[in-house]
Amino acid sequence: MKKPQRIVSTDNKIKRKIVEEYCAKYPVIGDRPLSRKIYEENKRQFESVEKIYARVRQYRGHQGKKLRKTLKNKTYFKPLQTENKYKTLPRTYTEYPDVWKLPSGIKKVLVLSDIHLPYHDVNALETAIQYGKEQNVDAVYLNGDILDFYQISQHQKDARKRPSMKEELEIAREFFDYLRQEFPTQTIYFKPGNHEHRLERYLILKAPELLDCEEFQLKILLRLEEYKIIFINRRTKTYFGKLLVEHGDRMKGSGGVNPARTLFMKYKRHALCGHFHRKSEHSEKIYDDKIISTFSVACLCELEPEYFEVNNHVNGFAIVEMTGESFKVRNHLIEDGKLY
Repeated sequence: MKKPQRIVSTDNKIKRKIVEEYCAKYPVIGDRPLSRKIYEENKRQFESVEKIYARVRQYRGHQGKKLRKTLKNKTYFKPLQTENKYKTLPRTYTEYPDVWKLPSGIKKVLVLSDIHLPYHDVNALETAIQYGKEQNVDAVYLNGDILDFYQISQHQKDARKRPSMKEELEIAREFFDYLRQEFPTQTIYFKPGNHEHRLERYLILKAPELLDCEEFQLKILLRLEEYKIIFINRRTKTYFGKLLVEHGDRMKGSGGVNPARTLFMKYKRHALCGHFHRKSEHSEKIYDDKIISTFSVACLCELEPEYFEVNNHVNGFAIVEMTGESFKVRNHLIEDGKLY
């Protein structure tokens, strides 16, 4: 008994449309595997795999260089194995830091580093703020580690007598409110340090789903816009004229014997940083060039914390005066609430 003859469509427009749809949907699949797939799923439209294979090769430009050049519709072209598949370099995930420069209208800046709220030294912090007011500064620059974020650190934690995350955020907002009252018309900048970065690290490790949520961004949690405080991203390169101003956490380690000299050895340019909780200065002439000056600014937090009682930390702050691109740094020390 003869098998019934299979009825196959003779409409070339339908066949062409099917092949085009498969070429668009499966651009990576090879010509022959794709032809078999089309045939298995559309047997009523095609006589054989070979006839589909011829169409696929035609649409993809695989029937010779001459036909490849003359074919009008190149939508479904697929690179030959002998050709370079990549016409451009692959996408890069490199992120280049932004650059921020102190506005030229600001001539005198109060630089406060390493307050570590709520473990701040009240007398030292009050002394620095009041001196900034007396000096009629144009701006206040919060140079990192303004908050401590103890509860979300990766270190071993003792929750006793430690404020919760919620309480620490409230204390920070109280400080920003106080700072804005003391400097009602001055510009206030806030650039995070490694302690504020604990928040992002915590989210990366514990709740990556929240990383893209605006509500969990540091500047939103601290309500900086409410206090008219300008936020500068942590990785931004910041300059006061010729002076590079860093928190200091880019330099690994404890800063060595003289953090300012370590700063000089790392950057080989005028620079100022906090982070090391120590006051130091260093000046050195580059061969056949000008003298380079670097500064490390002291902290405004407790000097003998339980986790690090024996240290050489001191309290202090800095005033930076600008004349065009040139600068003058007055690096102050505070002892028992007295300014030196």
